[in-house]
Amino acid sequence: MRLLSLLFLMTFYAHPNSYYEEIQCPDFDESTAIQLEPEKSYFKDKVRARVTIEKVSDDQLLEFHKQFKMHERPIELSLNKELASRLGAKVVYRMKYYREKYQSAKNHITTHDIVAPVVFETPHGFLAGDSRGEFGGELVFVNRSGKVNILKDMNVEDIYKFSFGYVVTEGLSHMMSNSGTIYLVHFVQGQPEISKLHGLIGAPKSSLKLLSGDLLINTDHGSQLLKRDGSLIRVRCVGG
Repeated sequence: MRLLSLLFLMTFYAHPNSYYEEIQCPDFDESTAIQLEPEKSYFKDKVRARVTIEKVSDDQLLEFHKQFKMHERPIELSLNKELASRLGAKVVYRMKYYREKYQSAKNHITTHDIVAPVVFETPHGFLAGDSRGEFGGELVFVNRSGKVNILKDMNVEDIYKFSFGYVVTEGLSHMMSNSGTIYLVHFVQGQPEISKLHGLIGAPKSSLKLLSGDLLINTDHGSQLLKRDGSLIRVRCVGG
């Protein structure tokens, strides 16, 4: 066994490029990204967090919780069309929830308006996502009636369209943790279904669709390429 391991290491270091496909890696350019996928939009919010906190009575808190069933997550979701119009953003979704003993005091309702940094319009509605680092993030779906649903808690980096569905890159690099995932969203009778497609070697620092239709994903630990057929390979960037 030790001999086999030694032979593998000798082969790897003698031919270091044989395990990576070498490709030209351009820098991300938002205008080019939009040209390739015109259904997508980006927005950079100048405000770090749009959060309001309201102290409520026990009765008000009870009324808030009455709207949820036992198995439901106690979070109220809606669109903030007024703020979206004022900012010129595609999607602003509002999360309203109870956080016990917020700032050492109980009975506080938090309202959090998320100006989605990336939005992808589908035939059935909008996929939108946000990443707040160690404070979380989510991928949401807004249907044509304006109803908002959280598809999955994740730190969304970007959203792309492939022939087999919508690809979402996500991940978190924080302290000793550095991990990333590619998720796939496809629609069944107009309803989104999400599943894990691939694990990544690290949290995506950047990603971009290439003219070939492949998706380049860059991490602290190197780069990977999601091919048009859905396969994932390691690549080595040799130039822009």
